[in-house]
Amino acid sequence: MTDLTFELNINLASDLEYVNHITKMNVYAVITLLGDRDIQKVKTAVDRYGGSNPNWNHAVKFAVNERLAREGRLTLVVGLFSSRLLGDKDIGKVEVPLVDLLPSTNGNSNGHGMKFMTYQVRTPSERKKGSLTFSYRFNGAAVISGPVHQQGPMSWAPPSQQGYGPYPYMSQPPPPAGYGYQGPPQYTKNDERLANADLLVSAVSLLR
Repeated sequence: MTDLTFELNINLASDLEYVNHITKMNVYAVITLLGDRDIQKVKTAVDRYGGSNPNWNHAVKFAVNERLAREGRLTLVVGLFSSRLLGDKDIGKVEVPLVDLLPSTNGNSNGHGMKFMTYQVRTPSERKKGSLTFSYRFNGAAVISGPVHQQGPMSWAPPSQQGYGPYPYMSQPPPPAGYGYQGPPQYTKNDERLANADLLVSAVSLLR
């Protein structure tokens, strides 16, 4: 079988677990394609505005061996993290076997359009909390990653109240103009004091 290119757009997440006790969450995603030997990894920008409902609209392309994918030997993992001054905090992740996303028939593409999927996020304690929405398609192209420029209203999938896996999606207006990555967070003395207080609250919670 031929090599494919997996085009992926990490759209947004919603209702994530709030892992910061005092400071606002600045959330980013780490996108990893796990294989038998190779690991391909890309990090999104940090969303400094959405809190537990971050929006990235970040595009990435991975080279995919179709045979390995159809044999269930490739897995897409999207980890979510809160960027913090005193160390980033793990929020949760989504794991999807790539074979579940491949079209059912042979070929290098599943159509011209992007297919939207929403999966529930699993926290480090294996609890389901929040959801992640992404769009994707398969075809043949070079491996490139970077931000994507939205051409129209984005789509998202609201989390289901039951089960685990993909859900239908509905339209939603695009984010406000100028929304997105504005560069790395600029920490102030007040941010450092809040971060120290947040760490103290975490330590007290662990002692209870």
